[in-house]
Amino acid sequence: MKPIFDYTQCDLCASPETLSPTTLQAAVPSSEREFENERFTVWQCGNCQCIHALEGVDLGHYYSQYGLHEQNEPDRVTRFFFGRKLKWLQKAGMAKEHRVLDYGCGGGHFLRFLQENGYKYAQGYDPFTKEFADTKALEQRYDVVMSSDVIEHDISVTSHLETLTGLATENGFIYIETPDALSIDLNNVVQHRQILQQPFHRHILTHTWIIDQMNQRGWEVAQIARHPFFHSWIPFLNVPAMDHYWDTYGGLSTLNEGYRWSALLSPKYWYLGLFGVFIYGKDEVQLVLRRQTQ
Repeated sequence: MKPIFDYTQCDLCASPETLSPTTLQAAVPSSEREFENERFTVWQCGNCQCIHALEGVDLGHYYSQYGLHEQNEPDRVTRFFFGRKLKWLQKAGMAKEHRVLDYGCGGGHFLRFLQENGYKYAQGYDPFTKEFADTKALEQRYDVVMSSDVIEHDISVTSHLETLTGLATENGFIYIETPDALSIDLNNVVQHRQILQQPFHRHILTHTWIIDQMNQRGWEVAQIARHPFFHSWIPFLNVPAMDHYWDTYGGLSTLNEGYRWSALLSPKYWYLGLFGVFIYGKDEVQLVLRRQTQ
């Protein structure tokens, strides 16, 4: 894959900001072990508040070492969180007889979880994973279209939304989970290194921008949660604690490795493990969207 160009002007809003010395920006180390010695620039549009990655990079190079594209079997904790996500989707109306597309499915972990739980019509698509790169999956229509932590990876987020709406049936729904730029402070990138996840996250949107864009396309919010599915009240299974763990041991690559018991020697990890649920800054959002009724 050829390198993409530097992104210096926001094209997501009516009064786009062009990157300048006065633009809020920061240099952040990569969140992933393989590239942690590399630093990347992120900047925030003063109008829409969306956050953008500046440097054009060879995404194929970086995704070749991306943890979520590994084929390893999910551990018990991951499967627990998958169960929480499935219940939320079932609450939105997803049923076993529905045709489901996991758009940007990575290594297909959640897809296989769905299939194991009776969703035999579930399919996956991901251009960066050979097993799921067949574009024939995009020639069909689905009752449920899922985009789980994917849109922020796309070079064109408006095209991403158009793709999702085009894949859904008339009575189907779209599920989007993504970081929320409204809760990310670029003056404190150390705290947000995992959610900024450079150089993979190209555009981090605000949840209000997504909702407005979907409203313009004739869609409305049916369900919203200001947290990801992998955030819970169970000690140590909350976003701040897990972010600290990933920061310490190398990012998402740790999902394919055994638990590092040495983490328990860290007082900060204990504090976040026990109290992180109370201080979580709502830096991700889950949305279920349906077509607007007349």
